[in-house]
Amino acid sequence: MKRLTLATVLLAVLAACNINIILPGTTVTVDGPGVESSVLGEGETARFSLYVGAAPVRIDAVDVTNGVAGSLLLRVYDGNNALFAQTVSRHYFIAPRPEIASEEAAALGITPSPYYSVNLPAGFGKAYVEVTNLAGEPTVVRVQAISRGEGVGTENAHNFNDDVSGALLYLGQLDTWTYTGGNATLELAGGETVHARAKIVRGLDTLAVLEPGEEFAGLQNGDAVYVQARGSGALAGFCDDGVGGNGICDDGIETGEYTLIVTP
Repeated sequence: MKRLTLATVLLAVLAACNINIILPGTTVTVDGPGVESSVLGEGETARFSLYVGAAPVRIDAVDVTNGVAGSLLLRVYDGNNALFAQTVSRHYFIAPRPEIASEEAAALGITPSPYYSVNLPAGFGKAYVEVTNLAGEPTVVRVQAISRGEGVGTENAHNFNDDVSGALLYLGQLDTWTYTGGNATLELAGGETVHARAKIVRGLDTLAVLEPGEEFAGLQNGDAVYVQARGSGALAGFCDDGVGGNGICDDGIETGEYTLIVTP
């Protein structure tokens, strides 16, 4: 009891000195088995930690007890305990606007999934995951970290001279493409789910900014094409659990995908 009291006093002193206290939480191993919490009542939170190395990672949280009838808040923090992303939706990876919820996905005709997911880019390092039970019923939550598929990067920089595809999976992601072909027309296709846009730059000049479905007829060799989400980048990634039949966001399928179409 004395040891517990001293620890409590120490935490209070550190907090009073504005020293950030980061509790480690239960360790989750990337590509390892899922880790379950103890029983969480309404408003109670379980905390987990993991390390994201050379491969990007998708974090999945699921309400084990209540399934799709449950309601969770998934929050992911970086190594400094700063909020990176959060979601109360089974379909969007968002930050910091949890009010964008599953109703939007329902309007798109997407079947609810019990999984709440957030993508973390390669090299993210230490991450802390908090899952809060928002439902009135008690539950156990399970967290799992899964490496994303090969070729899914955080800051893509590639040359292209024909049709190419990419995916905006992470908050703030910027994909850079350099065109190496002859004069052509460029169209941005897809990317509606993350509100993508493509900026075409020649030297220091911005020639065009394309929304999905728009074209630019003056593409030339050496032009740079930057693709990212519009606005603050608060919305990233998309999940369609109907693909693959496993109830989990499948890599490269309906996850912020877009295509740059080249027509000579």
